[in-house]
Amino acid sequence: MKISQILLVLGALPYIAPAAIAQESGLANETVIIQVNDHLITKADIMDEARRLLHQNPLMAQQASEVRAYTNLVQQGLLLQAAAELAVPLKQYFALADEFVLKEIERAGSMNNFLLEKNNELGILEIEEFRDYIYNNFVYTHVLRIVAGSQQTAGKGFRVILEPSPKEIRHAYKENHEYRMAPAILKWSYLKFYQKGDSAQAHKDMVGKALTDLENGAISMQELIDLADDAIANTGQPEDTAAWVLDFVSSASTGAYKIGPKSNFGSQGTVSLVVITENTPPKEYPFTEAQSIIAKRLMGERRIKVIDDFFKETATKANIWVTGDIPGLKDFISQMIGRDILTNTPSKNSEEL
Repeated sequence: MKISQILLVLGALPYIAPAAIAQESGLANETVIIQVNDHLITKADIMDEARRLLHQNPLMAQQASEVRAYTNLVQQGLLLQAAAELAVPLKQYFALADEFVLKEIERAGSMNNFLLEKNNELGILEIEEFRDYIYNNFVYTHVLRIVAGSQQTAGKGFRVILEPSPKEIRHAYKENHEYRMAPAILKWSYLKFYQKGDSAQAHKDMVGKALTDLENGAISMQELIDLADDAIANTGQPEDTAAWVLDFVSSASTGAYKIGPKSNFGSQGTVSLVVITENTPPKEYPFTEAQSIIAKRLMGERRIKVIDDFFKETATKANIWVTGDIPGLKDFISQMIGRDILTNTPSKNSEEL
């Protein structure tokens, strides 16, 4: 059974009409605000993507999530153009995404269990939303494997990215201090403890005892993480997040923790914590240890450049249009893709990006 058939059986909303119908509908959230070739992006799409980003990273600022959402969806439109040019089997991946969703529903045991699981995991609310998420991941992986030389282009063989020579590796070690250093390791987790029952005092005592036990060595950091009702593991310096997290993570040592300023021990309260699980400063490698790491790093940088150049070239050929109703949007997208783009005439009701 296809996803479309499942939606029909469940009485789900019908497929949103094309751009012309959406724009005439009078529903602001369904108005197309960006078009990348045939890929249409509505305000509702931006809101949904921002919602998913905030769900996956609750520390992200609201404005940052919206800016990231615009970036992600424009890149998705460019990805689909690139996939078509590279003869990626899009219909096949759409069918595979359907099959994957059906298997996930079967594994979950019921439709309700499936939707609850995907909402908790990814912030996804509808079956079609998850199908599109899987489909885009399939396409993204295939395109990147072609561009990075890991998979054949249909009928054209492999792209070649030359590996760095021993001379290049030694030169990088000698001339670039950064290449001589083992990178710093920073790992931290964002924890939430929810009140259970009616007693705020019991909630406060439970969290307090856990932190005291951590300080006394009675429990490990991992055991504290396991006690939390929700835990999000992070690596590296945080981006697009609350100032108190940035300040703490940038200077705290392994084993340190900080209670969030908006934590509430009262009725229906939630206590949030940031804990540092590892913070190791950088150290200098001898060349014998560094050369294999430098080789991988240089190769990775070359792959990234090839991918960036490919998508820049894709963007130059794309037919991109944005609404003039959102001040700053045209300049933002133009800067993102590296060229000026078309816009329509702003309406009376405008909003800032």
